[in-house]
Amino acid sequence: MTDATQPTPKEGILQRLRHFVPYFGTLPGTWAMVAVSALVGAATEPMIPALLKPLLDRGFQRGELEIWEVTAALLLLFGVRGLAGYISQLGLTRITHQGLLAMRQAMFAKILAAELKLFSQQSSSALSNTVVYEVQTGATMLVNAMLSLTRNGLTLLALTGYLFYLNWKLTLIVAAIFPAVAWVMKVLTRRVHKLTQSTQQATDQLAYVVEENVLAHRDIRLYAAQASQAQRFAHLSQSLRHLAMKSTVAGAAMTPMTQMLAAVALSAVISVALIQSADSGTSVGGFVAFVTAMLMIIAPVRQLSEVSSPITRGLVALERALALIEQTPDESSGQFAMDRASGALSFSELIVQYPSATEPALHIESLTVKPGQTVALVGTSGSGKTTLVNVLTRFVDITSGRVTVDNHELKDWNLPALRAQFSLVSQQVVMINDSVAANVALGLAIDRDRVLDCL
Repeated sequence: MTDATQPTPKEGILQRLRHFVPYFGTLPGTWAMVAVSALVGAATEPMIPALLKPLLDRGFQRGELEIWEVTAALLLLFGVRGLAGYISQLGLTRITHQGLLAMRQAMFAKILAAELKLFSQQSSSALSNTVVYEVQTGATMLVNAMLSLTRNGLTLLALTGYLFYLNWKLTLIVAAIFPAVAWVMKVLTRRVHKLTQSTQQATDQLAYVVEENVLAHRDIRLYAAQASQAQRFAHLSQSLRHLAMKSTVAGAAMTPMTQMLAAVALSAVISVALIQSADSGTSVGGFVAFVTAMLMIIAPVRQLSEVSSPITRGLVALERALALIEQTPDESSGQFAMDRASGALSFSELIVQYPSATEPALHIESLTVKPGQTVALVGTSGSGKTTLVNVLTRFVDITSGRVTVDNHELKDWNLPALRAQFSLVSQQVVMINDSVAANVALGLAIDRDRVLDCL
């Protein structure tokens, strides 16, 4: 088994996000509601320090403000802020689950229609993990990170605008930290992206080991292989732990580094502000409003520095699902179809060789089976009996030669019509998690009388 991986993308984040518009962009009204609520929530942030200025200048010093005015303003401000946050969170939750529904349906439809080599390239545990867990984790992390990016980005703009309004010279000092923050985030984002891909592969391998040991539990016990399998599991678990620690180190480094840059800028601003206030006689309310707005900037800067890691991890997880949908080819099918074939089979110079094999798995120079004729295939294990059956149903494509059913080559047959001509009792017994009747009538509407006849 091999695992599906994606190379480090050369596209920017915005270009990568556009690939998911068909799945997560189907609710424009909800997106608009989220955008408006995020904008309203961000607009309330600078109002907090803006209220402090008249409160200190006119309320405490001169007593010009009524108590009810202050109370009403605060209640209104925090009420609007809370309602905006609630609406944006509710809207993004709806968008997330709508996108999850669309992606999961597309992935499952692709699994049902994909070329069969997909199942030899990826283990069942890897496919299950992608459909059930990866896309859920990726969508949740990405959408929450996008909400944080939007909300905190708008908050940062609103607070910065208010600071420019109060004192544009001091505010220019803040701009000095942005290039440094951008460089730190760029370097660490690349590191997190590579580690996330490696973690995905290690998780798939660990899940496959568990799957193997569950399916082969009798053989493991019969041959006393518990110790070797436990060692194998421990080795993969240790690798996964190392990757998790490396990823945490890279992701966690963003916050303290950006906070330190912000603290340097904030210290410089406060020092200069104190000098200016002493020279120009700035009011207490104006100084407190400026310092409060500066302190409030730290929270959105910190949260923006933390948003890069979940965006990267979410994109990697969703891009894996997208690769399954867009890069996995469907089974090829011809146009010829009939309700009931007579059963004439012909094999001529047939060779089937698997990609990883050095010798053909099956080689038939000439074989003809007439309608109504019963033929038994006898041979040792590995002689090609199962391969021949898989060729007829096109579960395996031929390497060279010619195979016909009723004088029509297999490649010319419509796949559902071709497979409808065969009944198969396989060595691989799989029961669908449904009723016995549903298993007997698999693919058909349940007819109770026909099911009882079969049983």
